[in-house]
Amino acid sequence: MTRADPRARIVIFQYNPDSMTRSLRPRAAPEKSQVPPEDAHRSWGAPVESITMTVEVDACDQLETGNPLAAATGIAGQLAALEMLLYPSSALVIANSLLLQAGTIGVVPPEGPLTLLVWGPARVVPIRLESLSITEQAFDTALNPTRAAVEVTAQVLSYDDLPITDPGYALFLVHQVLKETMASTAVGSGAVSALTTTVGA
Repeated sequence: MTRADPRARIVIFQYNPDSMTRSLRPRAAPEKSQVPPEDAHRSWGAPVESITMTVEVDACDQLETGNPLAAATGIAGQLAALEMLLYPSSALVIANSLLLQAGTIGVVPPEGPLTLLVWGPARVVPIRLESLSITEQAFDTALNPTRAAVEVTAQVLSYDDLPITDPGYALFLVHQVLKETMASTAVGSGAVSALTTTVGA
């Protein structure tokens, strides 16, 4: 049985999305457990957060400056970099297939790379991509895409989704501490007054 080594992949957005939609919902109680009334206010972990954004990719600037890669393949490389965040390593797939044929291993789903969304210094979170919806909008004479809009949907991975040894575990914990600090500052300044939470001992 083999597992993938962590693979570093950096995808820098050519243009920052105009908006990002975040959806948070409370984490459900553990399965197959009946939650008694006295546990109605319990927190079962960090909320489940989903993120959706649309990334614009355009080869216009590179073509104007004579970029040879853009001239040869348009934005195919940038799209491939995004798509590869969803693929297992081909080398791992081939190696596992050969070992499986030899009868030497049991196959488990390959482990992908740690994927981070870096949205400024105060928001660095581990994510799992849920989907990419790619709309290719313009092409060169060889039908390479030169402009596209990519809708990205991802789930933020919290310490409830990761083992304590995973680097993403500590990253999310830091993210929550920063969020708690910002929330305390806002409450202390009187910026937040609509909702009140009473925490029991």
